[in-house]
Amino acid sequence: MLKLCVLSVLLCLLVPSQGSTPGTVVRVNQEALEYVCQQGKPSLLRGLMVIQIPNFMSPRTIIGSLLKVVGIRVLNAQLPHLSVKLIPRTGVQLSLSAQLHIRGSVLIAPVELRVGSSILLDVRVMRSPHGFPILSVTACKSLLGDVDILLGGSNLLGFLKPLQNHIRAVLVDKMCLSLSSVVLGLNARLGTLVGLNSINPMSSLQYAMMEDPEITEDYIDLDLNAVIALMGKPVDFEPAGPLPPFSLPPPETVSDDSMVNMGLSEHLFASLFASLEQSGALNLQIGGQSSHLTTSMLEQAIPSISKRYPQAVALMLNVVVSKLPIISFHEGAGILRLSPAIQVGVAESGSFQQSQALFTLGVDLTLAVKLDVTITSLHLTVAVHGDVGLEVESSSMEITEISYLRRVVLSEFQDAFLAHVNAALRVGISLPKLNNVQYIEPEIEIHEGYAQVNCDLDYQP
Repeated sequence: MLKLCVLSVLLCLLVPSQGSTPGTVVRVNQEALEYVCQQGKPSLLRGLMVIQIPNFMSPRTIIGSLLKVVGIRVLNAQLPHLSVKLIPRTGVQLSLSAQLHIRGSVLIAPVELRVGSSILLDVRVMRSPHGFPILSVTACKSLLGDVDILLGGSNLLGFLKPLQNHIRAVLVDKMCLSLSSVVLGLNARLGTLVGLNSINPMSSLQYAMMEDPEITEDYIDLDLNAVIALMGKPVDFEPAGPLPPFSLPPPETVSDDSMVNMGLSEHLFASLFASLEQSGALNLQIGGQSSHLTTSMLEQAIPSISKRYPQAVALMLNVVVSKLPIISFHEGAGILRLSPAIQVGVAESGSFQQSQALFTLGVDLTLAVKLDVTITSLHLTVAVHGDVGLEVESSSMEITEISYLRRVVLSEFQDAFLAHVNAALRVGISLPKLNNVQYIEPEIEIHEGYAQVNCDLDYQP
């Protein structure tokens, strides 16, 4: 059903949350609505099939019981025409033509009739107070055609007209009520979007509509609040400067014919990395008793280390990310800048002791961000982009050959830290979606300031 279509797509995108973090837009195109509308036909047909028609009793005459038609029910329903149209600033209009095959009985003789109808159903799409979409039926108009006799017309004698009027009077209201009920039943499914999407044991992501959707003749845009929470509290970080409003470019500038386009701004990704930094998920200890790095390997850079440790002692790298990661998107490329500190010290009982730190290096690390999209999530992986900067921030011993020290530490740090960051990103970012809608053939694009996911739908009513 068309309404179902709109609803499903809306649902896909919305989940209630707190805060007012801009940065996610889901665009549902006309093609998506038409597809879901056709997939939803069974729901509409079931709504028509359950219409109850009371028994018919004509005014009392000498013919008596022959004028009573009982057991009247819809035997079969067809929808030869079903379409949906977007109503700008309001919602959608469902247009359908229906054919009902109706059966009843006069005494023991069957009577079968057929009635055609045209129905227009106007549905308003709004934002609920809890941040998810809600539908309301604002108008329904049912126009019934002639009631044709298929079987048993001779048993009705001269009372065909009263029976036709009886059926028309019932159906003109009940068809609208039944179809409206099908549409409004979708609101219960919208409520299932109130939930958290896990990023890691400490962080979660939640979507919610920020305002009523923007509806044009060609698409619906859902402006979503995407909140990443750490231990149940929204991540608190100050972006560099005010956040500009985020929106997808007009459709004529998007060379894509997908059913759905999703735009995710840099700010969403910045929130993700802020949560990883604040939770300590990017911190790492490398080495220990099994480390390849020992004090003897540093003698060339720190000659006095052999006096403090005459015998080779295993070293440990304590990598701490305490500065906010910075991510930026440019046409076709994503860049992440990390500035971890590497504290190098001897391993005590397999753990790093701050008091045993020999020196601390500041790292300037630029990473290329690769985005991959699945039917449920957006996944990030990183790789080193350019040279890695290492500078001595503090040292308890004199360092005489910094370049050698950099090479030794970098060989131990780089691969292990990259693997750790990629492991922290493994879960990815859940895309906003409804539980009975799957995204198919998703593709990812990177543009200036945002990433865009284009996909079609697999909708199961």
